[in-house]
Amino acid sequence: MPHNKNDIRTGILIRLGALVFLGLLPFCSWSQQAGDYRSIGSGNWNNPTIWQRYNGTSWTAAIAYPGQNANVGEVLIGNGNTVTLNVDITSYAITDLVIGDRSGGDDILLLPNNGDFTLDLQHLIIEADGILEWVKNADLRLPEGAIIANYGGTISTSKNCNASQVIYIGTQKFSTCNGNGGADYSFEEIESALPPPQSDGDQTECAQSPIQTLTASATPPANAYVEWFANSEGGSAISPTWSTVGTVTYYAESVDDIDSNRRSLFRTAVQLTILPGPTISMSQAPSCNFITDTYAFEVTVSSGMVTSTAGTATSLGANRWRISNVPGGTNVVATVTAANSCARNLPVSSPNCFCPVVNAPVSGGDQAYCSGDPVPPLTATVNAGETVDWYSSASGGTLLLSGAGSYTPAGPGTYYAEARNTVTGCTSSSRTAIALSRDDRPTATIGPDQVVFAGTAAAFTATATGANAYQWQRSTDGGATFTDLANGSEYSGVQTLGLTINQVPLSKNGYQYRLLAIKLPSSCPPTASEPATLRVRVRSVLINRNVRFSVDRP
Repeated sequence: MPHNKNDIRTGILIRLGALVFLGLLPFCSWSQQAGDYRSIGSGNWNNPTIWQRYNGTSWTAAIAYPGQNANVGEVLIGNGNTVTLNVDITSYAITDLVIGDRSGGDDILLLPNNGDFTLDLQHLIIEADGILEWVKNADLRLPEGAIIANYGGTISTSKNCNASQVIYIGTQKFSTCNGNGGADYSFEEIESALPPPQSDGDQTECAQSPIQTLTASATPPANAYVEWFANSEGGSAISPTWSTVGTVTYYAESVDDIDSNRRSLFRTAVQLTILPGPTISMSQAPSCNFITDTYAFEVTVSSGMVTSTAGTATSLGANRWRISNVPGGTNVVATVTAANSCARNLPVSSPNCFCPVVNAPVSGGDQAYCSGDPVPPLTATVNAGETVDWYSSASGGTLLLSGAGSYTPAGPGTYYAEARNTVTGCTSSSRTAIALSRDDRPTATIGPDQVVFAGTAAAFTATATGANAYQWQRSTDGGATFTDLANGSEYSGVQTLGLTINQVPLSKNGYQYRLLAIKLPSSCPPTASEPATLRVRVRSVLINRNVRFSVDRP
């Protein structure tokens, strides 16, 4: 469980009880589903006459007891009834067992003396008018992962409270009436703890570009808030966000607004999923059929089915598709839909079928530059009699520069070159993407000058940002020139943030050292720190009347 026993015992001092819980929503929806059960009388659990079953339209007399021959969504003990548990429910599962119908009368699930019963369920929910009661001594066994949510109800025994009234979750002795016997909690601690938050629902989305961020959400009980964790128990609170293709599960815990030691014993799982999206790209530019006044093009996809807002899409195999018979002058959107239902669109502009084919420009290559340096131009080449227009997107978008084979953007991004015939004005049916990226320049700062005695070791340290490689250098001419150092008998750590100079000789007095901070790969050159100076001193010996005194003068 997420909290130790002392935390929960502290929470007992704040007994808000039903005043807090009455306004809460339980795990169950309280809307009937076909196969749900509710009690209409008192008696043993395995007596079908005390139950009604919902058939999807109305409540009807049950011919079997809950869990006898089918899985059940919800079982409600209400109407002031007392149901005595006298059978194991193990062959089939119950999602929610709700004790109490909020009508005010006592609704009781009773465990007979010396009973040992197993209930295969997900949620045991005790409403404000619900009572989970032991006649005397009995064991109630719930499966691993089961959750007990108490909304102001009572967990008690008719006889003396002791460690022989037990609730197991899996193999763990989760609770005894008095909290002894190796149990995690007493019945009173379960009553006093907050119920877990109610999930606002798992989230599943297809990946966008750029990828989106999902945030898990859950509703706490009244006068409480939610903390999130990466595990169902233990750990530190985290932010429940997810921005990666795949699935993650976060766990929500209720925390009292006034006393943060008063929490829920259980956490509510919420799952976030970002599904991978398919890819679609133009593999053959639109070409005209001058006889039918239509055009066709081909696309390549990662997987899935392709459709088009006009024309006919035909699979060519190997994830290639041809879209043909598109009316001339009609722009279309080709869509690929993957098996996971994620889709990706590719807008396609109609070619001018009165124009000769104009090939897309040939990229001069993606470019990169270091922050603080001039932005390099992007270049593209075209055929004779053609020029290049630069755009902000693969189709449509903003015209950035017209009639130039090179373009210098204001900053990083992807830019698109379109070829245009300077005589006819015809353009290429596709644009060439050219990317410009900016690298952050690394920094380096070295520690102070060092003063050591000859024959001892000296050490310089440095700090760096934006770097993943390092190189120490030395200058013997007052900083006019620097040379790289290598590890050996003289130096160690020459490619780390800490340099050690072994057994410094007097000859190194006045040498200067600096660190190069390097980012690989990067368009930025190494950044050198300011140098630090090594001062080497000798030990002096004073002689007074045949007595020698050794004096250390750094």
